[in-house]
Amino acid sequence: MHTGALMAARQALGQYLVYAKPWQRMLIAASLIAGGTVLVTAGILTGHVVMAVIGGLVLLAVANACVRARHARRVRGQVGTEGD
Repeated sequence: MHTGALMAARQALGQYLVYAKPWQRMLIAASLIAGGTVLVTAGILTGHVVMAVIGGLVLLAVANACVRARHARRVRGQVGTEGD
């Protein structure tokens, strides 16, 4: 059940992120980071391991997406004015 909910949320957000403006993407990322942090904290405080693990997975997914986006910008040459 938890896995299905996570997959549905990821699919819905993925479709929206394709058309979202940059400020909307940043807002979604910030809310995902806040939500993941709340899930981890609430899971630890209440003793629900599944809740803490899901929160950790959300944070890991956001971190992975940030690293991939940054790498893609570097490859395209949009970031990195070190040599100029």
